[in-house]
Amino acid sequence: MSFHPSHVLASTGTQCTDNKDKISTNRANLSVPKLREIQVWATGEAVLTPDRASVRIVVSSKKEQAGEAKSSVARRLDYIVQTLHTHNVKEGDVTITKFIQRLEGVYNMEAEVGVVFVDFDKCQAVCNFLVEKLDESVLVSQPNYFHSSHGLEGVRRQACLNAVQNARQKALEVARLLRQGLGRPLTIREDQSHEWEGPTPSQQDSAAGNEGPMTLQQKIANATVTVSAKVFASFELVSRDKSKQQQRT
Repeated sequence: MSFHPSHVLASTGTQCTDNKDKISTNRANLSVPKLREIQVWATGEAVLTPDRASVRIVVSSKKEQAGEAKSSVARRLDYIVQTLHTHNVKEGDVTITKFIQRLEGVYNMEAEVGVVFVDFDKCQAVCNFLVEKLDESVLVSQPNYFHSSHGLEGVRRQACLNAVQNARQKALEVARLLRQGLGRPLTIREDQSHEWEGPTPSQQDSAAGNEGPMTLQQKIANATVTVSAKVFASFELVSRDKSKQQQRT
């Protein structure tokens, strides 16, 4: 997946459009000490496991009479909806579609229930319950794990914030090495941002050696999103005495 990151600029510089202003400004700057600054690049990452799971439940019936096919599907469909209601699944997270067709003189009635879960334990409990209670005419799919748009925006912001924090820490350590203090930020800019799906190194280690069908935990790991952001930042470099005064104020 890819997206276009927004650039955050926080520059303290000013521009003079009038020539007279430029001349007077340049004369004034002769008595002003040149600003010392430190420039750094840093990266930051943030990881987000899926926060949504979708499940498809398909109910079908073949009868010679259309009414019988509809009635057969309706009974099981009511049972499914009641089960979801019992497990406190919100109506807004449930969609139902119905379709009937006639093939070779037989009516085929089919209903599909789409459910989005935010609680993975509840998702597993509902799926297991329906598989146990209903016959083979009802098909319950494996959960499909994904991310909400709100969650993705949050992890992108967090990656940028982590990068900015790392940039400040790097600049602070350099300033200490030079026996200087770190002053106010002058410029902060997000230069690059990348994101990808797949298990993190720790998830890969835990899944190593597992063979056979993919487990639910492996599916969650494969849908995990990692976001990496790179930022450029510049800070004012000040004497230690001035830095202490700024901290006091």
